[in-house]
Amino acid sequence: MRALAPGGICTAVGYYLATGTRVPLMRMYATLHLGVSHTRAILPELLDFVHRTGFPAERVTTLTAEWDQAPQAYRARTTKVVLRRDPLNGD
Repeated sequence: MRALAPGGICTAVGYYLATGTRVPLMRMYATLHLGVSHTRAILPELLDFVHRTGFPAERVTTLTAEWDQAPQAYRARTTKVVLRRDPLNGD
């Protein structure tokens, strides 16, 4: 696992059950995929939904912080962190 690059995929080719394992490993083996969500593909549709319905998207944010405070904000271990920063100049 430590050899994977960010976004890398590790595929198990088998699994091992210990006596008394309570986790449904057989079902997970066939269906569980963990990783970073790549939301860019659906972002236009999501923004359109927020615009059309007036969905209060800000209500899912549990912590807002300045860009330079990102390390501290992520250490808060809260549900949804949003970072603010000034626009980039395009340099």
